[in-house]
Amino acid sequence: MEIIMEEGRMWAKTAHGEAELNYRIRGNNMIIYHTGTPEEDRGGGVAAELTARAFEFAKENNLKIVPACPYTQYYIKKNKITEY
Repeated sequence: MEIIMEEGRMWAKTAHGEAELNYRIRGNNMIIYHTGTPEEDRGGGVAAELTARAFEFAKENNLKIVPACPYTQYYIKKNKITEY
């Protein structure tokens, strides 16, 4: 899946529209505040791919993740991520 990066947004085309992850950069923090996937595409791993890319972006740019989005909190717990 191709993930397109824009300022404050990462998104990807899905079979039923667009999935997106929205964030803000404040100082050394990347605040992830929204992840959305078309209802028909939920459960297919699209949100996980977007979130994984966000974590890669944060690491590449020496940013700390602030998980304000419930899905990001779920992703951290599910993947047993201890440093973010």
